[in-house]
Amino acid sequence: MLSAWCDDLLALPEEVWSAYALSREPLRGRLDREGYRPYYDRAAACGREEASRLAHAHPGASVRDMAAALGVTVEKVPMPQGGGIVTFACYYEPDRIELCADNAQEVQGLLQAAGLEERLGSVDVLDMLLAHELFHVVQQWEPDLYVNQKHILLRKLGRLRQESRLVSLEEVAAMAFARELLGMAVTPYVYDVWMLLPRAPERAQALYRQLMELREEVCGQ
Repeated sequence: MLSAWCDDLLALPEEVWSAYALSREPLRGRLDREGYRPYYDRAAACGREEASRLAHAHPGASVRDMAAALGVTVEKVPMPQGGGIVTFACYYEPDRIELCADNAQEVQGLLQAAGLEERLGSVDVLDMLLAHELFHVVQQWEPDLYVNQKHILLRKLGRLRQESRLVSLEEVAAMAFARELLGMAVTPYVYDVWMLLPRAPERAQALYRQLMELREEVCGQ
């Protein structure tokens, strides 16, 4: 099953990942998929640019060394128990990141056992989570970043304008940041499914089905 899932997830085009990101946007009713795509592309470019800048400032450093150089404290914590929102890592302003190391290690073990690790680029799952959260550190330090700007007009009355950010773009940029910083062969978005497998396999299956449905809607296949 996991091998088939891997084939399907790795074959998804960028249009599907953009549609997936839009599905998680609180203001998704304001945009259709075509209208959202330019924002998605610009946010991804923002993430890649920030990753390149950080790598250039710390040549040859690991992502863990980069975090240390930025004064960020990284703590390994157990996966929270119970239902509700599943969290794999979290950034706490201004300079602390928590990683659910036990779940990450279980994901790594599952992928190794299924013979999928090499197909996914042999990425260290903990490093990927850390890189993702490290973007949010950069984001807080650089208020002028594209993802921090207001993107769409909600309403206009005379000279009064109400504009809003698209908060989903933070995650788009963080995914692109992690991929660029670690030189990942595949989009980190595929790990949204894998990260759920150890503790919430039914949610992993539901998310896989959602992505396949999006593929049918977006690509007609």
